[in-house]
Amino acid sequence: FDHMTSERALLQIATDSPIREFGYNLPGDGLLTYTDDRKLTLWHIEMDHPEVGWKTLFGKVWYEGHEKPEYIWQSSSGNDDFEPKLSVIPLMFGTFKGTFYAMIFATPLALLSAIYTSQFAHPRIRSVIKPTMEIMAGVPSVVIGFIIALWLAPILAKWVVPFGVSFITIPLVCVAFLWGWQKLEAGKPQKFGQGLEFLLLIPAVFIGGGLALPLGNLVEKVLFDGDFPLWLYQTWEMQFDQRNSVIIAFGLGFAVIPIIFTIAEDALSSVPPSLSAASLALGASRWQTASRIVLLSASPGIFAGVIIGFARAVGETMIVLMATGNTPILDWSPFNGMRTLSANIAVEIPEAPVGGSLYRVLFLCAIILFLMTFVLNTGAELVRERLRRKYGRFQ
Repeated sequence: FDHMTSERALLQIATDSPIREFGYNLPGDGLLTYTDDRKLTLWHIEMDHPEVGWKTLFGKVWYEGHEKPEYIWQSSSGNDDFEPKLSVIPLMFGTFKGTFYAMIFATPLALLSAIYTSQFAHPRIRSVIKPTMEIMAGVPSVVIGFIIALWLAPILAKWVVPFGVSFITIPLVCVAFLWGWQKLEAGKPQKFGQGLEFLLLIPAVFIGGGLALPLGNLVEKVLFDGDFPLWLYQTWEMQFDQRNSVIIAFGLGFAVIPIIFTIAEDALSSVPPSLSAASLALGASRWQTASRIVLLSASPGIFAGVIIGFARAVGETMIVLMATGNTPILDWSPFNGMRTLSANIAVEIPEAPVGGSLYRVLFLCAIILFLMTFVLNTGAELVRERLRRKYGRFQ
């Protein structure tokens, strides 16, 4: 007995005499054989889950109706001419894809915010920012998923080019604003208290965002014929989905930033003040002290915070479940969705028959998710311990 799709040799029956005739029942669990020695034998066959194997789970399979072997997850279909496709590779890929975009967005913001809050911000500002960020960590993920799926996704789909342009205009306006302020206030008494400099950038951020809208529309009209999604499909054959990886970056980022910020800020604040005082006494600037002394000394705690945030993004369920198209595809494009291991379990488990192949594969997905987080946390602890030994002498 062989399974043609999974290419598994399931069972081989040997008889004392050659089989002359045989009959196979419809349920597939009974075989009747008649041999040359006039022996009639009824075989009871148990071949559970013949469509599942290591190759179907982790390798490319050539399914009926497809042009080549592929990694595919499709557990159900609307017609009877269907064979389950249970590759977990698209789910693992989707998990890392969503986490990758989320960490690109969240890590710089969280770390830079932590550095500013602990080293430069006024104590009054710090007393407000830190509790606020800790409260953000308690926001239910289902609320975040609901907001970004129903409110942010349509807005971003409509203004995708201006949104991309804003990543250029806002930094440029902020740098120009600070440069102008520095020239204007050179040699004059400082009017702003120490640690309140970021208040100067609030109008610059709004100005940069306001400039991004007309400039983005102009760029879309000139470079993309006025329709970026259509141009993207015609030029690169890339589909633009409203619920895409950019949306996930914002949603997961909102959930991850408070975790990274809190741990990193605590690590930076725990560096002995004597180190900073010695650096400043030797003529280093505040930024040189923060970047070359404090940051290195706090690097074990900062790294631990980043990895904990990464593990939080890997295991997130509700945000990716609500804000993506839940399409298990292998594509790094930021303009389409994905399906993660955790979201797949939540989607499929209500329809999985107990004890069936899908039911068991979903438990395998849970084990893979656990192993991923376990390996990440173990590796992070090893690296953190190494950093602690290397830079702990400064404390």
